[in-house]
Amino acid sequence: MFLSEPSLNQGHPARSRWCIVADDYGPDWAIGPGGLPAPVQYCPLAMAATPLQRSLHRATAIAPASQVIVTTFEEYRSHWEPSSWFVPPERRFVCDNRAASQLSSAAAILSVAACSPSNVITILPARCFVLHEGVLKNALNRALVELPSVPEGALTLGMVDLEEGLDEDYLIVGRPRVGGGLNVEGFARRPVAWVARHLRQSGALVASGIMIGYAGVFAAHISKNWPGIAKKLSNVLSAAAAIGEECEIPSSLNRGVPPAVLHSLRWHPPAFPQRAFGVRGSGWSGLKSPRSVMRVVDFFSSSTESELIGHAIIPDLESAISQG
Repeated sequence: MFLSEPSLNQGHPARSRWCIVADDYGPDWAIGPGGLPAPVQYCPLAMAATPLQRSLHRATAIAPASQVIVTTFEEYRSHWEPSSWFVPPERRFVCDNRAASQLSSAAAILSVAACSPSNVITILPARCFVLHEGVLKNALNRALVELPSVPEGALTLGMVDLEEGLDEDYLIVGRPRVGGGLNVEGFARRPVAWVARHLRQSGALVASGIMIGYAGVFAAHISKNWPGIAKKLSNVLSAAAAIGEECEIPSSLNRGVPPAVLHSLRWHPPAFPQRAFGVRGSGWSGLKSPRSVMRVVDFFSSSTESELIGHAIIPDLESAISQG
């Protein structure tokens, strides 16, 4: 099932909608502010907008600004903090190194579930690029409408574009017996080119990392796979909420936890059942390699100004927030 038509009603009241912008840890592939190497989500690939800014802009169209959350890294504070000015301290989940990145996402999810398990969470990756924002916006709206009919209580978006994706992950999908969308039967992490080509010809979708689901479904998955860590995170959440400051997630929470447990929390099937909905023609890139980043940069450097109209609009976060 593909999502393309706009929706007049997202199907959930604004107070129940939350959005987590997941700022993924990554190597210094691109040139950031000041001409120094930086992770690509902080670099203006298209005119003056960075991928992080674009993701934050999408988030404010999904949920009230007061219910937008960021998960990020202390190491890169100088990069993400200026763009996240509108996110209250208690909605910022900051980890001290890469080892704690899954913990910060889990903590953010548990914080929403603590408000109500029926809240709807949309998880957006900070590191991605979309050429046609309107296509993705419509797909997100439709996915929110479809969610109540999804038996698993969670879904993801899979991308299909005419252009061949570079260095992407893939969702292996099949037709479900009941309900809408597609069953996700497998996950292929950055297969080599000939395998990726075969997967696409067989109907596989590019994995976007965008997920939408009920807070209680996400939280149950965390508690099932990380029962001890879930309790530790709840204590950290309570302490941060009591003083209204950023929730700092130390990697020391992992201490003494067997590696098998740390690796058990996966957000794709079969570990985490979900449906996939296809999105055609968004111009998606997961920016997972220097080669994929250069492809986006080359596109904008070779395009005329008229070709870029409607594609490289700088997100006006202040305007979006005031309207929300």
